Amino acid sequence: MNSKRSLAGRASESRTRRTGGNGRGARARAAPDATAPRSAAAFLPTHPSPGALRAAAAACTGCDLYREATQTVFGEGPRAAAVVLVGEQPGDREDRTGRPFIGPAGKLLDRALRDAGIDRGTVYVTNAVKHFKWTPRGKRRLHQRPREGEIDACRPGSPRSSG
Repeated sequence: MNSKRSLAGRASESRTRRTGGNGRGARARAAPDATAPRSAAAFLPTHPSPGALRAAAAACTGCDLYREATQTVFGEGPRAAAVVLVGEQPGDREDRTGRPFIGPAGKLLDRALRDAGIDRGTVYVTNAVKHFKWTPRGKRRLHQRPREGEIDACRPGSPRSSG
């Protein structure tokens, strides 16, 4: 996707499609892809190594959130962490960088962990949904709450096994 195009333009293009036949370029909502699996389970590798899981998450089309997201935001931290923190979904900064909890919520999390005497490097952080769901507002991308089905689609494995 051309990164120079406006965010609102990309969102508008991917959320709508040209209707055929009338010659006037009328717009209508895109029909959902009925052939796409509705779960990430179909994308899980047979031998789930961290690298294979990361690649599977990047290729996942188990829900429609991948269409608007810049990239998949996979979890980070030790696989054998005693503490696993799961957020709702990545935010704008996370979506742009591909790293979890680095935006405003991440700064709050860092402060809370520091106050509790917990080294963030010992904690596994991830999100229930691996793609940023947003709506354009001018030049900004505003968070939208993921629907239950979008959350369920990312649930085929535990946070440690599926990122």
